[in-house]
Amino acid sequence: MTEINRLCLGCMNEKESDGPCEKCGYSNDAPYLPSYLAPGTILNDRYIVGKLLSYNGEGATYIGFDKVTGAKVTVKEYMPDTLCSRKKGDPQIVVDANRLPLYKTYMSEFVELNKALLKARSMTHIQTVLDIFPQNNTAYVIFEFINGITLKAYLANCSGELTWDRVKELFPPILTTLSLVHSAGIIHRGISPQTILVTEKNELKLIDFQISAGRTTGTEIACEMYPGYSAPEQYSSAEWQGTWTDVYGISATLYRVLTGCVPTESISRLGNDNCPEPMVINRNVPSHVSKVIMNGLKLNTSNRIQTITELVVKLFEQPKFNTAEQEPVRPVQRVRKVETKEEAKPAPTGTKSANAKKKKQNNKIAVIATIIVCAVIVIGFAIAITVLAITDKGNTSSTDPNYYSAPESTTTSSAPETTTTNTTVSSDTAPDIVYGCPTFTGALFTSIQDTYNFVKITAEYKFDDTVANGIVISQSIKPDTEIKSGTEIKLVVSKGPASIKLPDYTGLKVDQYTALLSQKNVKFEKKATSDTHGVKDGYVVKCSKEIGETVNVKDSEKVTVYYAKSGGSSSSSSTSSKTN
Repeated sequence: MTEINRLCLGCMNEKESDGPCEKCGYSNDAPYLPSYLAPGTILNDRYIVGKLLSYNGEGATYIGFDKVTGAKVTVKEYMPDTLCSRKKGDPQIVVDANRLPLYKTYMSEFVELNKALLKARSMTHIQTVLDIFPQNNTAYVIFEFINGITLKAYLANCSGELTWDRVKELFPPILTTLSLVHSAGIIHRGISPQTILVTEKNELKLIDFQISAGRTTGTEIACEMYPGYSAPEQYSSAEWQGTWTDVYGISATLYRVLTGCVPTESISRLGNDNCPEPMVINRNVPSHVSKVIMNGLKLNTSNRIQTITELVVKLFEQPKFNTAEQEPVRPVQRVRKVETKEEAKPAPTGTKSANAKKKKQNNKIAVIATIIVCAVIVIGFAIAITVLAITDKGNTSSTDPNYYSAPESTTTSSAPETTTTNTTVSSDTAPDIVYGCPTFTGALFTSIQDTYNFVKITAEYKFDDTVANGIVISQSIKPDTEIKSGTEIKLVVSKGPASIKLPDYTGLKVDQYTALLSQKNVKFEKKATSDTHGVKDGYVVKCSKEIGETVNVKDSEKVTVYYAKSGGSSSSSSTSSKTN
């Protein structure tokens, strides 16, 4: 058993000596945010609270240690800082008297949500709830500790994207679990590469469920949104949310996984939907998969795929066979014929060639394989639903918490930056080979750079109100024109619109908002201000322009972003910008 006095409160491993931890470098006497629990606090006479891992509008998440089992845990505290506060060193929460009814309403929703998750503890692909209890005028939830990394970090280690074959291996179990979660009446609303963990066993686990107000703008608590992954209905408290909201989130996640790019933010697409299909960015994505993902990303909820089950069936159903559609597009379109004395004889009339037989055999195998995959997924749904129905009437679990990775509290997403310099790619391919010029128009320029190494590509950038940033507008040589290796092709690449409407910053941290501005090529300056108007430290208070006001990107108009900082001054500033 670990000696409590030698426990590192940063990683919950036993230290070998006094001073900073040898494993993580954390010092137990390190300063902490006064609004949150002090490291070393004991909850329910059982759980030791460690370092603060993350916080958002709903509450805070800490690393913890269970004295009974001797295992690491994750501690989640209901603590909406717009409705309550805490004095440093005092674990008791003080609720604003004028906000007490709302505080209790949200706390009731917080408890009911996690009770539902506790009942679903037999589902292996969500973070398991171990305990729920009231204390300090609030509520706490104890989760298993998952040892792993976020899907976002996992993708960074895999060159930014995965193949469809790899996705078919990883995602079916978590899709099954998500469908069952929906059957239990639970909606996540924050599915993204930041809220999916990859465990040491290469399994996916969904984490960080929140109450609805925590992931919807216009509510009384600060919302945590994931630009590119949050559905458009989450940007208005007047819109209906449901299973289709999570369909959007998982579809956006699949888009990111297969292309290496974050889809255009839904709120930005409402005015001008220029989000390219996955197969435009990555030509190895099967066309039917690309179309299903885009149907999961429909802005109109009535036109969007409604359930995870429907999404799974459409993703894994066998498409109609079309050789040109099934084969990945290759840079070599045509090769000039070399005459020889002996030509291969055509297959005799009335008989099938070996190639035709092989193609038919391959098609049969593909159909059988797809049927098997669908059958396995459907059977998985049925088994999991049965297990869920017959298990659990208690409120605690002795599940051994073996794994954990801290969720990222700051959610900043942006598409890969487009290069601003001309790109030259050479090749040593034999000069007598003739190619058909590929179709570059409509593709993402960064994907072209890495794929077509047999031609010389140069890029010119220009503003365009109808084409998304980084997408090729036109090319100097028409598609399918015969070209030789090393031919120069000039591309015109979009820098996005010359002017934009200033995006909404409500509920966003300054780094989240400035990342959004950078994605839209808006120059900005950050300034701290103590005139917070009740906004939490680190969050945007106001801008030099009103939300929805026009910003002239082409003329490099700069926007000043004011963020809350206790004791701060508007004189302290930092300037950032992105240019093409």
